[in-house]
Amino acid sequence: MKTPCNKCGKTIGFFDRNYKIDNEKLNIKYDGLCGDCNNVLKKGIEKLDDMYQWMMNNLKKNKDVQKNGMVSVEADLLILLAVEALFSVAPDYYDLNSPLNQTFIRAKESRGVDRQRDIVRIVHILLLYGFEANLKDQGLDTTRNFIAYMIQNEQFLEEVEVNCGVEDELIKANVFLSRRGLIIDTLDNPKLIYISIPSDVLVDYQVESSEIINEVILKNVFYPWDKKKKVVLTLVSESVLFSVANAIDRFNQKTSKLQDKLKKDSLEYFNDQVVEDLEKIKPGEFIEAIHLDCLLLCIVKNLKSQKMFSMEALFDPKGTAIELLWAYYRQNLRNMGIDNNEKIVTYLLKNCLYTEGFNIKHGNKPSDKGWGFFTTKGYIIYFRRSRQVFFIYTETFPNPLYHPCNRVTYEDKQYLQLIMNNGRSLGEEQRELDELIFYSDEPETITQMERFFERHNLYYQMETFLKKQKEVQRKREKYLQVQRIINHIFNDFGFLPYCIYDEWYVIQTELKKDDILLNKLIDTDAGLRKNYTLGQITYAPKIIEAFNRGAEAVQNSLNIVEDSVARAILWVAFKEAVTETLSQEWVRIAGEILDKDDNALSAFFKYVNLKNIEPDKVYFMGLFIYHLMDREILQSDNFLENYEGAVRIFLECRRVIEEPKFEGTILPMDELLEEVFPMKKKEESNL
Repeated sequence: MKTPCNKCGKTIGFFDRNYKIDNEKLNIKYDGLCGDCNNVLKKGIEKLDDMYQWMMNNLKKNKDVQKNGMVSVEADLLILLAVEALFSVAPDYYDLNSPLNQTFIRAKESRGVDRQRDIVRIVHILLLYGFEANLKDQGLDTTRNFIAYMIQNEQFLEEVEVNCGVEDELIKANVFLSRRGLIIDTLDNPKLIYISIPSDVLVDYQVESSEIINEVILKNVFYPWDKKKKVVLTLVSESVLFSVANAIDRFNQKTSKLQDKLKKDSLEYFNDQVVEDLEKIKPGEFIEAIHLDCLLLCIVKNLKSQKMFSMEALFDPKGTAIELLWAYYRQNLRNMGIDNNEKIVTYLLKNCLYTEGFNIKHGNKPSDKGWGFFTTKGYIIYFRRSRQVFFIYTETFPNPLYHPCNRVTYEDKQYLQLIMNNGRSLGEEQRELDELIFYSDEPETITQMERFFERHNLYYQMETFLKKQKEVQRKREKYLQVQRIINHIFNDFGFLPYCIYDEWYVIQTELKKDDILLNKLIDTDAGLRKNYTLGQITYAPKIIEAFNRGAEAVQNSLNIVEDSVARAILWVAFKEAVTETLSQEWVRIAGEILDKDDNALSAFFKYVNLKNIEPDKVYFMGLFIYHLMDREILQSDNFLENYEGAVRIFLECRRVIEEPKFEGTILPMDELLEEVFPMKKKEESNL
């Protein structure tokens, strides 16, 4: 009995072999095939498998696939790769006699060529063959859904001109355009050009339409061989141009939605990691009550570990860190009085420091490169080679996290030594310091760290100083101990040095040098002149030496750990004693000559007219200035700031008295007073 071929209908001869094909995966089943049809179908299936292997080879090079697996590949990328595989492996797919067409399209002789329709059909079969799980995950496994998806998300352009030739020569080509890239299939000299577009890129394009040209310029899509050469499509009509522009708009809308979803998913995952760290640091504590510094430390730790987030985002008002804080930690921000992005950035810039590019050494281990993030309540330091992390956090502020911090010079290089908490907490018998030493080839890096450490060191020392100062003021024996040291300095050197501008200037300048606490407490205007009077320094070095000895005595007698705090306590008491004592000395010598309504001008008119002293003498001038400060006639409590103005007032008062017929330019006395002592003017204007 003669049997017809199930595919072509030709009778299979009695002596001819009857072939069978049953491929359930491709939904191809024939019980009786002639030899020719069997060969065609086998070649078609082989072509499809070759296309699948082509895709797999490309996907294996993809970093996202290497990290997240094949199932994570999105449909748009699979379609683009499938079309590339189709054009590469079976460029004659549209030919009705080609094995691929005969196997999967089953076109009839009467049907014309429809390349776009054939592409959709073959791509769908190819993806079902090798990537069915991806299609099911994205709801595209059914023919109806897939065809609708491709029509909406891809576009096939036949016989357009593209600037892919030498020097922008226009080449006729078929172009497959999608959200994830382009495939340019040139016609005259067949060549396949694959141009990828990253999944998060919005295509920036420009259209130019006129009677003679219709162009779409893809402004941020470039050829692989020239990263500056933009892809330009020259189209046959204005309607095709608008069709391409609309397609790109659709692609961009989808990219934006995917970006938003990816960002949201990434932010949720990122926050999960932050919460996990917070629970380790603050077990059982309400998240809303955790300090902002603790949150920032955990955020930075995870920013550094998640490559999807950059450290630039830390200080960006629209960056990941601030977005995360608003999304999940709004109450923590409110606890800090922060209600907008600018205030968060201000807090970060003022209270935090992120730095990298330095070397760091700890203990006997070799030095290592690292990065660090420092806040008011803690810090995190990472060693790159050993991957060791130092994480320190404390609830207190001010705190001694950055105290002491010393700049050390060794072999002409600058090092920054930060002694850690556990090193300071050891008993006296175990004073081996646990320290971190920083250094860098970029001096600005170390200087920036030193400034940050010193500022927070100042907060801690100022807080310690204020506590100790209150203790001294409350306990009489401690107060008297400080006064005895001050009286000893007065007894040794008298009162004259504090009446001489140069001496007092040098004393203050030298005491505040290299001492961040005294530098804050000793307020010498940078505009003051060093040699205002005599230009000779006699007493200052001896008084500085006596002050330093006195500070050591204060430190020992009051059991103060930080020498800078002891110096600050002595300085404040010493400065007050100088004003009070020298004011009393003036009264003892010259008597009480001032009335309660006197100002600086009337006071100096009285001073100039005194007969029992020599007003021109520096000593008496100095005593009188201290008396005016003590009586608050001079608003500033800084002798140096008052000195120059007082001398100007004194000279003008003396001129008025001694030269009543002076014909030169005279500045009105009230204006002179306001110019010399602007603080007085400001105070009066506020009354």
